[in-house]
Amino acid sequence: MPDFEINKRVKEVQVHSGLNQRDFADKIGVSYTTVNEVLNNKKGPGMNVMQGIAFAFIEISKEWLLTGNGSMKENNQINSIEGQKIEKLVTIPYYPEINASAGLGFLVDNSSVFSIPISIPNVDAQAFINVFGDSMYPKYCSGEIIGVKEVGKEFVMYGHAYMVHMTDGEAYLKYIKKGKDEYHWILASENPQYEPQEFHLSNIFKVYIIKAVISKTTIL
Repeated sequence: MPDFEINKRVKEVQVHSGLNQRDFADKIGVSYTTVNEVLNNKKGPGMNVMQGIAFAFIEISKEWLLTGNGSMKENNQINSIEGQKIEKLVTIPYYPEINASAGLGFLVDNSSVFSIPISIPNVDAQAFINVFGDSMYPKYCSGEIIGVKEVGKEFVMYGHAYMVHMTDGEAYLKYIKKGKDEYHWILASENPQYEPQEFHLSNIFKVYIIKAVISKTTIL
Protein backbone atom coordinates (compact mmCIF):
# COMPACT_ATOMS: atom_id res chain seq x y z
CA MET A 1 0.00 0.00 0.00
CA PRO A 2 1.29 3.50 -0.82
CA ASP A 3 2.22 5.68 2.14
CA PHE A 4 -0.41 8.35 1.65
CA GLU A 5 1.09 10.44 4.47
CA ILE A 6 4.15 10.94 2.25
CA ASN A 7 1.81 11.74 -0.65
CA LYS A 8 0.26 14.48 1.48
CA ARG A 9 3.67 15.99 2.10
CA VAL A 10 4.48 15.88 -1.62
CA LYS A 11 1.22 17.77 -2.16
CA GLU A 12 2.28 20.33 0.46
CA VAL A 13 5.54 20.88 -1.42
CA GLN A 14 3.63 21.34 -4.67
CA VAL A 15 1.35 23.91 -3.05
CA HIS A 16 4.38 25.60 -1.47
CA SER A 17 6.01 25.85 -4.90
CA GLY A 18 3.06 27.73 -6.37
CA LEU A 19 3.31 25.57 -9.49
CA ASN A 20 0.57 23.62 -11.19
CA GLN A 21 1.02 19.87 -11.45
CA ARG A 22 2.58 19.96 -14.92
CA ASP A 23 5.13 22.66 -14.06
CA PHE A 24 5.86 20.95 -10.73
CA ALA A 25 6.56 17.71 -12.59
CA ASP A 26 8.94 19.53 -14.95
CA LYS A 27 10.78 21.15 -12.05
CA ILE A 28 11.43 17.87 -10.21
CA GLY A 29 12.23 16.01 -13.42
CA VAL A 30 9.44 13.40 -13.57
CA SER A 31 6.44 12.90 -15.82
CA TYR A 32 3.14 14.69 -15.34
CA THR A 33 1.43 11.30 -15.10
CA THR A 34 3.65 10.28 -12.18
CA VAL A 35 2.97 13.51 -10.28
CA ASN A 36 -0.76 13.27 -10.94
CA GLU A 37 -0.88 9.69 -9.64
CA VAL A 38 1.06 10.61 -6.48
CA LEU A 39 -1.01 13.70 -5.73
CA ASN A 40 -4.22 11.72 -6.24
CA ASN A 41 -3.06 8.83 -4.02
CA LYS A 42 -2.95 6.32 -6.84
CA LYS A 43 0.61 5.32 -5.97
CA GLY A 44 3.37 6.26 -3.58
CA PRO A 45 6.23 8.56 -4.58
CA GLY A 46 9.16 6.60 -5.92
CA MET A 47 12.84 7.44 -5.63
CA ASN A 48 12.72 9.75 -8.67
CA VAL A 49 10.03 11.94 -7.08
CA MET A 50 11.81 12.12 -3.72
CA GLN A 51 15.20 12.84 -5.33
CA GLY A 52 13.65 15.45 -7.60
CA ILE A 53 12.10 17.31 -4.68
CA ALA A 54 15.31 17.12 -2.64
CA PHE A 55 17.40 18.76 -5.36
CA ALA A 56 14.79 21.15 -6.77
CA PHE A 57 13.69 22.52 -3.39
CA ILE A 58 16.76 22.75 -1.16
CA GLU A 59 14.78 24.66 1.48
CA ILE A 60 12.57 21.62 2.13
CA SER A 61 13.62 19.55 5.14
CA LYS A 62 14.56 16.05 3.99
CA GLU A 63 13.69 14.62 7.41
CA TRP A 64 10.22 16.17 7.25
CA LEU A 65 9.69 14.93 3.70
CA LEU A 66 10.58 11.36 4.64
CA THR A 67 9.13 11.09 8.15
CA GLY A 68 6.85 14.06 8.79
CA ASN A 69 9.00 15.08 11.77
CA GLY A 70 9.87 18.74 12.24
CA SER A 71 8.83 21.53 9.92
CA MET A 72 8.66 21.60 6.14
CA LYS A 73 11.24 24.34 5.60
CA GLU A 74 14.82 24.32 6.79
CA ASN A 75 15.25 27.09 9.35
CA ASN A 76 18.51 28.53 8.13
CA GLN A 77 17.77 30.35 4.92
CA ILE A 78 16.74 34.01 5.24
CA ASN A 79 15.42 36.12 8.13
CA SER A 80 13.34 39.25 7.65
CA ILE A 81 13.60 42.35 9.85
CA GLU A 82 11.29 45.31 9.19
CA GLY A 83 10.65 44.06 5.69
CA GLN A 84 14.34 43.79 4.80
CA LYS A 85 15.94 40.46 3.97
CA ILE A 86 19.17 39.69 5.80
CA GLU A 87 21.47 36.72 5.65
CA LYS A 88 21.41 34.42 8.65
CA LEU A 89 24.82 33.32 9.83
CA VAL A 90 24.90 29.67 10.83
CA THR A 91 27.74 28.44 13.02
CA ILE A 92 29.26 25.24 11.63
CA PRO A 93 32.19 23.31 13.12
CA TYR A 94 35.38 23.11 11.08
CA TYR A 95 37.63 20.15 11.94
CA PRO A 96 41.14 21.29 10.92
CA GLU A 97 42.74 17.97 11.89
CA ILE A 98 40.31 15.85 9.86
CA ASN A 99 40.89 15.01 6.20
CA ALA A 100 38.15 13.73 3.94
CA SER A 101 40.00 10.41 3.61
CA ALA A 102 40.30 9.86 7.38
CA GLY A 103 36.75 8.69 7.99
CA LEU A 104 33.66 10.42 9.34
CA GLY A 105 33.05 8.33 12.43
CA PHE A 106 33.34 11.38 14.67
CA LEU A 107 30.14 12.74 13.08
CA VAL A 108 28.32 9.56 14.04
CA ASP A 109 29.51 8.76 17.56
CA ASN A 110 29.70 12.39 18.76
CA SER A 111 33.23 11.83 20.03
CA SER A 112 35.24 14.80 21.20
CA VAL A 113 37.24 16.08 18.24
CA PHE A 114 38.89 19.49 18.12
CA SER A 115 36.85 21.91 16.02
CA ILE A 116 36.70 25.61 15.23
CA PRO A 117 33.27 27.24 14.90
CA ILE A 118 32.94 29.26 11.72
CA SER A 119 30.01 31.31 10.46
CA ILE A 120 29.21 31.49 6.76
CA PRO A 121 25.90 32.92 5.50
CA ASN A 122 23.35 30.54 4.03
CA VAL A 123 25.50 27.40 4.06
CA ASP A 124 23.46 24.39 5.16
CA ALA A 125 26.32 22.09 6.18
CA GLN A 126 26.83 19.72 9.10
CA ALA A 127 30.61 20.10 9.27
CA PHE A 128 33.63 21.40 7.36
CA ILE A 129 36.59 19.09 6.72
CA ASN A 130 39.76 19.20 4.62
CA VAL A 131 40.18 17.78 1.15
CA PHE A 132 43.28 15.59 0.89
CA GLY A 133 44.86 13.92 -2.12
CA ASP A 134 44.40 14.34 -5.85
CA SER A 135 41.80 11.70 -6.76
CA MET A 136 39.17 14.41 -7.40
CA TYR A 137 41.55 17.02 -8.86
CA PRO A 138 40.74 19.53 -10.32
CA LYS A 139 37.10 19.35 -9.15
CA TYR A 140 38.21 19.33 -5.49
CA CYS A 141 41.80 20.24 -4.68
CA SER A 142 43.95 19.20 -1.76
CA GLY A 143 43.94 22.01 0.79
CA GLU A 144 40.39 23.11 0.08
CA ILE A 145 37.67 22.78 2.70
CA ILE A 146 34.31 21.16 1.98
CA GLY A 147 31.06 21.48 3.87
CA VAL A 148 29.21 18.17 4.16
CA LYS A 149 25.73 17.15 5.26
CA GLU A 150 24.31 13.67 5.64
CA VAL A 151 21.74 12.65 3.06
CA GLY A 152 19.72 9.45 2.77
CA LYS A 153 20.85 6.93 0.18
CA GLU A 154 17.47 7.29 -1.49
CA PHE A 155 18.33 10.91 -2.32
CA VAL A 156 21.61 10.13 -4.07
CA MET A 157 21.68 11.24 -7.70
CA TYR A 158 24.07 9.37 -9.97
CA GLY A 159 26.90 11.42 -11.41
CA HIS A 160 27.21 13.79 -8.44
CA ALA A 161 30.06 13.93 -5.93
CA TYR A 162 29.55 12.78 -2.33
CA MET A 163 31.53 11.90 0.76
CA VAL A 164 30.91 8.18 1.17
CA HIS A 165 31.43 6.71 4.66
CA MET A 166 32.06 2.97 4.48
CA THR A 167 31.16 0.40 7.13
CA ASP A 168 34.88 -0.34 7.66
CA GLY A 169 35.45 3.30 8.69
CA GLU A 170 37.07 4.45 5.45
CA ALA A 171 35.73 7.52 3.65
CA TYR A 172 35.91 8.51 0.01
CA LEU A 173 35.22 11.74 -1.84
CA LYS A 174 33.94 10.34 -5.12
CA TYR A 175 31.32 10.50 -7.83
CA ILE A 176 28.56 7.96 -7.27
CA LYS A 177 27.46 6.09 -10.38
CA LYS A 178 25.02 3.25 -10.97
CA GLY A 179 26.53 -0.20 -10.50
CA LYS A 180 25.66 -3.50 -12.10
CA ASP A 181 22.29 -3.56 -10.33
CA GLU A 182 20.24 -1.54 -7.83
CA TYR A 183 22.28 -2.96 -4.94
CA HIS A 184 25.66 -1.71 -6.19
CA TRP A 185 27.26 1.71 -6.61
CA ILE A 186 30.40 2.63 -8.50
CA LEU A 187 32.66 5.18 -6.80
CA ALA A 188 34.60 7.07 -9.46
CA SER A 189 37.33 9.71 -9.34
CA GLU A 190 37.77 12.88 -11.37
CA ASN A 191 41.42 12.02 -11.85
CA PRO A 192 41.66 9.30 -14.55
CA GLN A 193 44.71 7.81 -12.83
CA TYR A 194 42.37 6.28 -10.24
CA GLU A 195 40.27 3.28 -11.29
CA PRO A 196 36.58 3.26 -10.35
CA GLN A 197 35.51 0.75 -7.70
CA GLU A 198 32.16 -0.98 -7.26
CA PHE A 199 30.65 -1.60 -3.82
CA HIS A 200 27.55 -3.33 -2.53
CA LEU A 201 25.26 -0.92 -0.67
CA SER A 202 25.70 -3.01 2.48
CA ASN A 203 29.32 -1.77 2.56
CA ILE A 204 28.22 1.86 2.55
CA PHE A 205 27.31 3.25 5.96
CA LYS A 206 26.41 6.87 5.32
CA VAL A 207 26.49 9.38 2.48
CA TYR A 208 27.20 13.10 2.74
CA ILE A 209 26.34 15.65 0.09
CA ILE A 210 28.82 18.44 -0.64
CA LYS A 211 27.15 21.69 0.37
CA ALA A 212 30.05 24.14 -0.04
CA VAL A 213 33.70 24.43 -1.08
CA ILE A 214 35.88 27.14 0.45
CA SER A 215 39.57 27.94 0.73
CA LYS A 216 41.39 28.20 4.05
CA THR A 217 41.93 31.90 3.45
CA THR A 218 38.17 32.37 3.68
CA ILE A 219 38.14 31.56 7.41
CA LEU A 220 41.42 33.18 8.41
